[in-house]
Amino acid sequence: MCRTVEFIKQKGYPHSTNVEVVHDGAESALFKQLFQSWSVKDQTVGMGRTNTVGRIAKVARRRSSAFRDAAVMPEVAAQQRMVDDGSGQVQVWRIENLELAEVDANLHGYFYGGDCYLILYTYEVNGKKNYILYMWLGRHTSQDEMTACAFHAVTVDQQYDNQPVQVRLTMGKEPRHFMAMFKGRMVVFEGGTSRKSESNEEPPMRFFQISGTDSSNTKAIEVPAVAASLNSNDVFLLKSQSTVFLWYGKGSSGDERAMAKEVSAFLGRGLSEEIMAEGQEPIEFWQLLGGKTPYANEKRLQQAMTDHQPRLFECSNKTGKFIVTEISQFTQDDLNETDVMLLDTWDQVFLWIGAQANDTEKKESITTCQEYLRTHPGMRDPETPIVLIKQGFEPPTFTGWFLAWDPSKWSGGKTYEQLREELGVVTDAVNIATAAGLVNGVSGDQSSSADEDNRVYQPFPLEELINKSAEELPEGVDPARREKHLSDEDFVSVFQMSKAEFNALPQWRQLDSKKKHGLF
Repeated sequence: MCRTVEFIKQKGYPHSTNVEVVHDGAESALFKQLFQSWSVKDQTVGMGRTNTVGRIAKVARRRSSAFRDAAVMPEVAAQQRMVDDGSGQVQVWRIENLELAEVDANLHGYFYGGDCYLILYTYEVNGKKNYILYMWLGRHTSQDEMTACAFHAVTVDQQYDNQPVQVRLTMGKEPRHFMAMFKGRMVVFEGGTSRKSESNEEPPMRFFQISGTDSSNTKAIEVPAVAASLNSNDVFLLKSQSTVFLWYGKGSSGDERAMAKEVSAFLGRGLSEEIMAEGQEPIEFWQLLGGKTPYANEKRLQQAMTDHQPRLFECSNKTGKFIVTEISQFTQDDLNETDVMLLDTWDQVFLWIGAQANDTEKKESITTCQEYLRTHPGMRDPETPIVLIKQGFEPPTFTGWFLAWDPSKWSGGKTYEQLREELGVVTDAVNIATAAGLVNGVSGDQSSSADEDNRVYQPFPLEELINKSAEELPEGVDPARREKHLSDEDFVSVFQMSKAEFNALPQWRQLDSKKKHGLF
């Protein structure tokens, strides 16, 4: 550790820099994601394929300043740290008529979107009792109930001499320790309530998306009972009045299927069970879902790939400065209608344009996306496809990365395919070299070539353009086309050819040459 401290001093990092010690063979997914390729010896993938140890790409570039702080993700690491295995004492109250009503022990782990809950967790460390007080807020609960929940949290806190650590949770954002308390029996219902005073009849059909690989991280979340809710990466449970259908996506792991089987045992108690693999569904299954329609089943979702987790960033200038912020444990509710959101799924990057996003955010997000790929320490392919998506027109290839996606939230209940058919809206993957042309909804191939012929680039000295990050470039320089800001003489001295000869080269040759000479 002393050598590490000395290294930090030599490199000029702040004294407050976080240092995490990672042991060989025990690397986290967040650590592995910093490398272009990573495989583990004797690791079984999917249906029994085994990987061998491969070369690990060197980390050769630093992140751009917009992403550097977000990428460290201390909040993600903190959420994964467990005070214990969740085997302590659990007490659960529901807010009812603005008062606390204790929930029966046999209903612990059942959460309804129309309710608020207080959960007191008691555990011991060296013979001393410790407390965590969770406040769980349903998506459809009232403001009065949320206020009452906060009020009662203060009261309970005082009853235990202000010792409890208070944690406020919103529906869908439950940390691992919270799920561990319910031992794989956590179920989140989209709406409704568990209050005895309310006469809520059980609907004839419920549909759940089940995620998790063990009893400490498994939960079932209710989703709309339509085929569009499916994705090949997870397991789904369809409960009718007589049968429970357990659907195994091609990308789900053996552990995920085993945990889903346990969830089915208590959710479908007393009902017959039918298990099916993706692609082998009976007609009745599709009939209950209103017919078979497209869903998220792209090739990557059919593979057990966990080392490159999807990451969501909010791109906003609401503070007067363009800022990029990473969002952990993201859900559909995190897509801010006033901003542009960047979703990185490794083999492609989505830019989601909120209906109220301004022109500056749209323009800056394109540049930021290019810089993000260029400076990523995992040596990302600079030609990674960028997909531009507008709010309300999200294709399954985008929605499949979100847990419990609601297809009717912005589309008025219409599917993506129906919207495409009615409005002719097509979402295409575009090469990052022409992505800037899409800011105003126009394909770069259609508009940028004509604009390029007429554009005049202000020349800058060679030393101000080579080996510079985007924020270090002089004002007015296009980071993606910095070679065009060279004088004719400097251009020839660098590339050993004229600008006309360079422009005649294939694009991949141009990119390789620009990277070689520090102009990318």
